[in-house]
Amino acid sequence: MYTVGEYMKKPAKNNTDSQIIRKLSRIEGQLEGVRRMIINNRECIEIIQQIMAIREALGAVGIELLKEDFICKRKNKTEIDSKYLKTLFKMNKY
Repeated sequence: MYTVGEYMKKPAKNNTDSQIIRKLSRIEGQLEGVRRMIINNRECIEIIQQIMAIREALGAVGIELLKEDFICKRKNKTEIDSKYLKTLFKMNKY
């Protein structure tokens, strides 16, 4: 398994991939910030706000990946696969 930093060294397949990699790098930074907040005994509500922001950012990355995958596979399809819809709705719940 690779870290996002290791993926950053590899050439991205397309512009969407490089955008997703940048977003994941930003999320890694946010996670490190949460770790520091806990170590420094910051207020619980501040930590929870950061965790909520991370969850939202991860959800956005997941939706972007799902859209990219759908576009790539859509070329030979005439209707939307129910698996895509179910996954999208599950992601939007958070």
